[in-house]
Amino acid sequence: CVQNGPHNCYAKKGVTYEEMLYIGAVTALHNNGLYDDADEAFISGISQGYLPFSFEEEESQYVLDLHGMNVAMAHSAVRVAMRQQVSRSEGQEACNMMIITGRGRNSELRMRPVLRPEVQRMLLEEFYPPLNTISAPGNMGALIVLADGISEWQAHQQEQKGVRMLTLAALLKNLS
Repeated sequence: CVQNGPHNCYAKKGVTYEEMLYIGAVTALHNNGLYDDADEAFISGISQGYLPFSFEEEESQYVLDLHGMNVAMAHSAVRVAMRQQVSRSEGQEACNMMIITGRGRNSELRMRPVLRPEVQRMLLEEFYPPLNTISAPGNMGALIVLADGISEWQAHQQEQKGVRMLTLAALLKNLS
């Protein structure tokens, strides 16, 4: 039930009222296609200490743990982690990112993973250039996004930022 959004099962797991509010807000925004707003609510929940976010550098790779998150929360966590990795590694060579999705033990369809295929789809369809993943050796509950793909994505993000800045400069020039 954790995968499907805020239900009564969260109360059984010791989830606070504030956590449920943030989870509900992120889920509702995500389900209505308002991904930037969902990410902002997710970041707010993290900064207020109500939402979990485990994103650490371990053994020369970044590790993002999505255990216990529903699909909407996982989407926001992946997007936020990608932005954090970019900001942390500015001027340095990119490194791999391991995304721990779990094996599906807590999904409604026992032992049928929900997050793994959804995260893979997201990285392929919502990121440009698409980010391929490989299975972590010996761990079917984890994916690895290779540093080469992250570097290409970073370069594209920087290029798009430059394009946006040039567009803004042209708009400002026309105003004066």
